[in-house]
Amino acid sequence: MDIANEVEGRRQQIATFKFRITLFVVFFFIAVFGVFVITSVLQISAVTRFVCSRIGLPMVEKVASIIDGDAFEALSRSLDPGDPYYEKTRLRMLEIKQTVNCRYLYTMAPVNTSIFRYIIDGSSTPDDGENFSPLGAEEDISAYDSAFFVTLRTKKIQLGGIDMNETWGNLISVYAPILNSRGDLVGIIGCDLEADTIIAWIRTQVLWQLGVVFIFALLALTVYFSLVKRLNRLLT
Repeated sequence: MDIANEVEGRRQQIATFKFRITLFVVFFFIAVFGVFVITSVLQISAVTRFVCSRIGLPMVEKVASIIDGDAFEALSRSLDPGDPYYEKTRLRMLEIKQTVNCRYLYTMAPVNTSIFRYIIDGSSTPDDGENFSPLGAEEDISAYDSAFFVTLRTKKIQLGGIDMNETWGNLISVYAPILNSRGDLVGIIGCDLEADTIIAWIRTQVLWQLGVVFIFALLALTVYFSLVKRLNRLLT
C-alpha cells in the first residue's frame, strides 16, 4: 500500500512538473511574439517619424512661410485661377517640392466637415493629369490619416503614419495649418512623401525578426519535448 501511495505521489509530482513546463513554454512563446510585435511597431513608428521630421516637416514649414492666410482665404472663396496670388504661390510651392522626392504637395480649404477643396497644388503644370488637382476640385477627406484631423483640431503641424492604398500608392504624410490674421484655420497644407523604400526596409526587418523568433521557438520546443520525453521515461 505504501509503495502504491509512493508511486501515485511520484506520478502527481511529475504531472505537476510537466504542467509547469508546459505553462512556461506557453508564456515563453507569448513573451517572444509580444516582443516581436512591440519591436516591429516601434520600428515602423520611429522610421516614419524620422522621415517626416527630416524631410516632410521642413517642407511644410517652408510652404507655410510663403502662404498669406488672408489671401489664401480670399482665393478659397473666389476660386479664381486668374488671381495673381494663385499662380505666384503655386510656382513657389513647385520650387519647394522639387527639392526632395515629394509626390504630392498641396493646400486645401474646408467646405464642410467631410469635404475640402484643393486650392493651390504644387505640381509642375495643370496638364499633369492625376498629379495635379485643379483649383476648386472637391475631395472627401473622411478616410484621411488621423493626423489630418488632429491638425484641424489643434492648429498644429502633425506627422502622419504610412498610408498604403491603391489610389495614391504608399505614402507618408505631413500636415500643417493655414491661419488667417485672426488666427482662424482657413486651410491645410499637405505633403505626401514616397514610402516604397521605407516599406521595403520595414519588411526586411520584420522578416529578420521573424527568423529570430523562429529560432527561439525551435529551441524552446526542443527543450520542451526533451524534458517531456525524460518524464515519460520516469513514469515507465
